[in-house]
Parts: sequence; C-alpha cells; structure tokens
Amino acid sequence: MKSFSFGGALLACAMLTACGGQAGSNPQKIADDMTRSVYADDTAALAAHFDDKTKVTVTRSDVGALSDKMHQLGDLQSLVQHAAKPDEGRYTYDATFSHGSMLIELRVDPSGSVGAYRVIPQAPPAAKTAG
Repeated sequence: MKSFSFGGALLACAMLTACGGQAGSNPQKIADDMTRSVYADDTAALAAHFDDKTKVTVTRSDVGALSDKMHQLGDLQSLVQHAAKPDEGRYTYDATFSHGSMLIELRVDPSGSVGAYRVIPQAPPAAKTAG
C-alpha cells in the first residue's frame, strides 16, 4: 500500500530538533487544519504548518496528488485521534471520508511546527461472502 510523506519526514528522525511535551500547540487542530488544506489542494496553507526544513519540500504536485486521493474517498467527515506519544511529539489520526479512510501521522515540535505529515491510505473493508 502506498503512503505519502513530505520530505521523507517520518523516515528521517534527525529532522526532529526537539522532543518533549507540546506546550502551546494543539496537535489535533494542526492535523485537522493540515488535512483540510490537503483536501482543498491548498499548498500554501499546508506548508504554513511545517518547520523551515520541511516547508521547502512541499510541492504543488505532491499536494495535488494527495488531494486527488482524498477526493476519491469522498467527503471528509472526521479526524479522530488514533494514538499519541506526546513526549515524542508523535500523533496518529483516523481521517474518515464518506467512502473510506486514511491514517494521518504527524510529528510536531514543542513550538507547534510540524516536521512530518504522512498519509497512509487504508485498505477498504473486505467484502463478506455468502456462506
């Protein structure tokens, strides 16, 4: 299954400049804002959340391709926290669409800047067979 990542962000832990609590940041709101920005194909709004190193890796074509994948799943309905490791600044959310879901992984530094935003399409539920 293919996942989308900006700047290989989750693969390069060296980009994380600080770990620890997320004083002053709201990862849920950040993830929601970023996901809605991708869905709206708004590269500038998405990039505004990234730290300086990651911001320069965001391209219109990457955002457009990811937006297209999201739209194939229908209307964005909700973003619900799946897992959290606040001491590491790592958060995972389930993005639910009218016809499917995606897993959103986020890495946020203590200042609220995002060093990683990764989207993983989820497999559709298996069809039940009559038995």
